[in-house]
Amino acid sequence: MVNSIDNREKINCLVLLSGGLDCAAALWYAKRKGWNPLCLHLYNPNTITQAEPELAYAQLQADFFNVELVVDDKSSLPQKTKENMYSVLQGMSAIAMIIQGNKDIDFKYIVWGANADDSFRQRLQLRYPLRALAAGQSHQLEVHGVKPRHIIQAPLNIFPFEYLYKSEIISMIAQDKPELLDLVWSCSGKYKNDDRFGYVPCGKCTKCLEFKFAKHTANKAIFKKQEGKLF
Repeated sequence: MVNSIDNREKINCLVLLSGGLDCAAALWYAKRKGWNPLCLHLYNPNTITQAEPELAYAQLQADFFNVELVVDDKSSLPQKTKENMYSVLQGMSAIAMIIQGNKDIDFKYIVWGANADDSFRQRLQLRYPLRALAAGQSHQLEVHGVKPRHIIQAPLNIFPFEYLYKSEIISMIAQDKPELLDLVWSCSGKYKNDDRFGYVPCGKCTKCLEFKFAKHTANKAIFKKQEGKLF
């Protein structure tokens, strides 16, 4: 999959694209900056129950911005770890292999969608990716020819939303690319796969309700701004 990357000479940043809001926002930010991102999706149906809809929505988001999506399904680590460390380690491993295996691509930035609604531990793991890698079993990564101490030294890690809440991020996107919000997957419950409408979120799980509340809060803020009631 990696060997099929097109327009190598134009790519200058990397965005992990899960299909959710945070990653969609990271991609939106990269495009707003005028950068040319390569998107990376971590596909692991063995450990992620939402793997299929997440992949589908990640592709929709990539298509929306007309950027390439690389799907990684080979860098998964064998065991789960606490505090979402599994996905962090898988992400670092995949990023390492993309960068190390494509040295002809000048990755200047890695854009992350971490925000104030994420746990402090999760944001800390992302801000120090080398430490996150070191926390895993490095010999499992070296099987792929990856040496943790040589990972991600050149690209600059960008956290544009670290101190913003999801409702604030939604508000920003809604005023620029509102259509993007219809291409966000935010469900951890029992979704439906409808022949006509595709993947349909359950609308009842914590993630569905959080996303709904964040959109409602963002819409209220936009309305107040338009009415001149918000400074």
